[in-house]
Amino acid sequence: SLRARAGGADMAAHAPVNKSLLVIAPDVEPTAGALTGLKLPIDSDFKKNTVDMAGPIFEALDAMATPGIVACKAGGADMAAHAPVNKSLLVIAPDVEPTAGALTGLKLPIDSDFKKNTVDMAGPIFEALDAMATPGIVACKSGRRARIVVAAWACVRQGGDVDAAVAYLRSIEDATPENEQWVRGAVAAQSVGRSNPLIFRQLFEKESSTYTYLLADAVTRDAILIDPVDLTAERDLKVIDGIVTPDGKQGLTLLAGLNTHCHADHITGTAELKQRMSQVKSMISKAAGAKADVLLEAGQRVYFGKRWVEVLATPGHTEGCLSFVLDDRSMVFTGDALLIGACGRSDFQGGSAVTLFKSVRGQLFTLPPECIVYPAHDYNGRPCSTVLAERLTNPRLGDAKSEEQFIEIMAALNLPYPKKIDASLPANLLCGYPDEASWVAAKP
Repeated sequence: SLRARAGGADMAAHAPVNKSLLVIAPDVEPTAGALTGLKLPIDSDFKKNTVDMAGPIFEALDAMATPGIVACKAGGADMAAHAPVNKSLLVIAPDVEPTAGALTGLKLPIDSDFKKNTVDMAGPIFEALDAMATPGIVACKSGRRARIVVAAWACVRQGGDVDAAVAYLRSIEDATPENEQWVRGAVAAQSVGRSNPLIFRQLFEKESSTYTYLLADAVTRDAILIDPVDLTAERDLKVIDGIVTPDGKQGLTLLAGLNTHCHADHITGTAELKQRMSQVKSMISKAAGAKADVLLEAGQRVYFGKRWVEVLATPGHTEGCLSFVLDDRSMVFTGDALLIGACGRSDFQGGSAVTLFKSVRGQLFTLPPECIVYPAHDYNGRPCSTVLAERLTNPRLGDAKSEEQFIEIMAALNLPYPKKIDASLPANLLCGYPDEASWVAAKP
């Protein structure tokens, strides 16, 4: 068994990965997170404790379920106390050796700055955790990385809710936007990412240089389209009907057409899709002030089979801009908020350079570095970028630019009035329908 202090980060860190609890303090309740245990109190002043008190405590310890893997700090009393009663060790800090007393273990380092850690680093770590004899220790210099990794691994192996794992990390003040995204990505990649592979297609409409994205669950064959265009709706449906899944079945079921925002340079294809497939739901941001079957807000998930995209609010190009990040954080669909080496303008439809800067820095640049950026447009034939590449090289929004510099850059663009905005915007406020009278809701 493992010892822990009652309350605080120590006990909180142990609770999610242990199976039983014994409290031996009279003023502490036998609960820790979801664990409820037994209470056999003894006094902190051992002058008051009789030797026969040990009997019931030893019997209770004999009956306790074996604990699993626990996170701790490398070095000091924390690791020293754990080492004698553990059977295995995994160190995930580059500057810590994998030894603790008589224990010698494995070393799979990750960085304390989660902006530098890729989601696929979780795979070998989770495999190592699976192979560890229990009880075991995961250690890093402060214990923080270890707690993050153990929380993500336990979530996957115990079929837990990733929101609960993130809430737990927040409760012990281990959460940052970067490591939250890493946990969410790692959990999805090691669960639905393995059981339900993704089907993905990037499609192009040349008149407005718009990218449309098809995502589908290869097992259930449910699909969504992101930023469809009216001129290419028929092509999109042909692509959907022609896809053959790994089990040899042809065709997908399109569930929804998602719009990153009310575009000014083309008309969305959601109305055309709904006229051909009555179950298709049009979706757009609630903040866009548009009419749709589903009005989206930050934090919502749009499911297609067992896969999903999560809604990120990224206003600034327009008031109602959204980005959609895939469950495993391997790709993000940024609309016009973040383009390859650029960004959308911020001088109409409630746009704001200040807001756009905060959106990109706070919502998109906190995603894992290898996350692929898929924009709504590119005018130079480039299909995609990555979060890291944009952070390092984007001349407007890269890490080297300050907010003040970005505001100056945007103010100096002097872009012409969008050619198609007068025709596109009214239709896009109805998700592609020409007028209110033409609107038809999706069928259940």
